[in-house]
Amino acid sequence: MLHLCASAVWGGAEQVALTLRDLALAHGWDASIDLPVPVPTERFAASAVEPAPTVSWWRWALHERRPVDVVHAHLPWPDRLGPALLAAQGTPLVVTFHLLPREGGWTRDRLFGVPTKWLMTLVGRTRARVAWVALSREDARTLERLLGAPVVVVRNAPPRAIPSTRPVSWPDGAVRLVSVGRLEWQKGFERMIDALARPPVRDLPWHWNLLGEGSLRDDLRARIRAAGLDDRITLAGARPASDGLTGAQLLLAPSLREGMPLVPLEALEAGVPVIASRIPPHEELFEKVPGALLSADEGAWSTDLARGIADGVVRQRLLLAQRRILGDDPRESTWAMYASLYDELRLTR
Repeated sequence: MLHLCASAVWGGAEQVALTLRDLALAHGWDASIDLPVPVPTERFAASAVEPAPTVSWWRWALHERRPVDVVHAHLPWPDRLGPALLAAQGTPLVVTFHLLPREGGWTRDRLFGVPTKWLMTLVGRTRARVAWVALSREDARTLERLLGAPVVVVRNAPPRAIPSTRPVSWPDGAVRLVSVGRLEWQKGFERMIDALARPPVRDLPWHWNLLGEGSLRDDLRARIRAAGLDDRITLAGARPASDGLTGAQLLLAPSLREGMPLVPLEALEAGVPVIASRIPPHEELFEKVPGALLSADEGAWSTDLARGIADGVVRQRLLLAQRRILGDDPRESTWAMYASLYDELRLTR
């Protein structure tokens, strides 16, 4: 089988593809990955990999490949569907949509130049031997309306952790907070800075390490300085998630939009409880865990955070409830769902 990663950067979709490739190999499949950019040496340090300046999607899609039984296309954005379809060359195909645009944010397909929604509708009604996959129930409903075809929900599993070689540090006596992600609008770090700057949480002993790089680094630094939090928030740069999760006591996940984020899952597997923004994938993950979700009103975030930061017993209860979400072996559970799709397509004539 072949995993196609139609992206110009190494990120969450590619981490999922690598995890599935490794699981396929462990289960006796002959599996490989193809993507337009080199695989980073530190394979889970996603934010440390610079995007390719240009990608010739036609050249990549028409690249000569050996015959395979199943192709799995991992789309970080739906506008890569055209390149993935052409690269699959009619082979039985699984397509996973890792992130969908906001309403009004749909663009044109990178390969064919037609509206993405139009291409999805056409392909959904005409392409045989394909399995469509969403990461959440909400995304599945959106995709089913567009594709006119059934969509399977397969939740991401955390990638296998790599040991930290350079863990971040926190001041003595401070509750150890951490976040991991690109320093971009989508991740919502600006509003977390604002929340931490307000009482009652400001008055508590904590330190927040923020791991990642992106276009908002200077803006975030200026916001931290303006809030008087220079000595309480550290922009730690692009680092593997394990560098931040080692020793952390609470993960903050303030994203505005996600598909099914990997970092909260990695945190739970590392024994770090999570407090997350109230967006559909977080609600789906933590709907049965009181205290895991921040208020819809951002003005109340300071009070929400104070409850988790002030009380270690609250954090421990949160972790115990959240840890059940992963089950005994989340990677094997995710593999079993995908393997069923692979076999169904492979055996259908």
